[in-house]
Amino acid sequence: MNVKLREFLDGKKFDSKETFRTFQYTLQNFQKVTEEGGGDLNHLTEFDIKYYFQKREDKKISTKQKEYSIILSFLKYHSWQDRMNVIEYPEEKVVSLERKSIDNIDIAKIKREIEKMNRKLNGDWKKGGKMRVALIYTLIYTGLRVTELVNLNKDDLDIRERTGTIQVIGKGNKSRTVPAPKELRRKLTEYLSEREDNSPVLFISNREQRISVRNVQDILARLNDHCGFKKGTIHPHVFRHTFLYQTAKQVPLTTLTQLAGHDDPKTTMIYTTPNLQEVGEKLDNLYEE
Repeated sequence: MNVKLREFLDGKKFDSKETFRTFQYTLQNFQKVTEEGGGDLNHLTEFDIKYYFQKREDKKISTKQKEYSIILSFLKYHSWQDRMNVIEYPEEKVVSLERKSIDNIDIAKIKREIEKMNRKLNGDWKKGGKMRVALIYTLIYTGLRVTELVNLNKDDLDIRERTGTIQVIGKGNKSRTVPAPKELRRKLTEYLSEREDNSPVLFISNREQRISVRNVQDILARLNDHCGFKKGTIHPHVFRHTFLYQTAKQVPLTTLTQLAGHDDPKTTMIYTTPNLQEVGEKLDNLYEE
């Protein structure tokens, strides 16, 4: 082991053997990559630091953050921390939602077109029409993943006159409860009132089988065409993005994380970032009194 690494490991106090082993492994790997790049740990340069992190570019953000902290600690011990100035602390990249959500005007068009598609010329409902409308409203008002949507059963609903909830089984078989707003409760009630079968499944096909993800995709593809949108504009996940993006304006991050079914609030934080149009609107009156 390099003498500089040994000095650091011998001189630093660690709170556990596991922490020591993590530092040791990371720094030995740092030495190996540096030397492979033609560097020398005894005479580190900014280039050597940059070279190492370029080689780690494909690693998870949490891994890069841990390595950054360990290497910076090593550099500070030897008063070399200025050589880390070329590297910024690794952070999650904020993903723009510009193309992943749709606006309120498009939501209104979707509501109008899904009903027009599922009514006959005389105004009566087509077979399965109320189901398809209720399905679209569920996507709009809950932000469910498509797999969560198709796996819903009737007893997952708790629909009352003034309130309602839906019990959802998400990733990792984790359960969460999401509210069912008034508009959604009305569409679900209208749909279930015409059900005469004994199936426990919430959304069923005309053959009285649980609707599939492919069925949902086909419904949305036809709806997309009826709305006159560019091909692929609406799909299951765009409703989820739109719901979470709009809800982020109304509720705290912790609540949004629960509604989304995320384990880590950092995953949800992208929905709290204003899009460019909103930023532009705020800047319109920036210097006006």
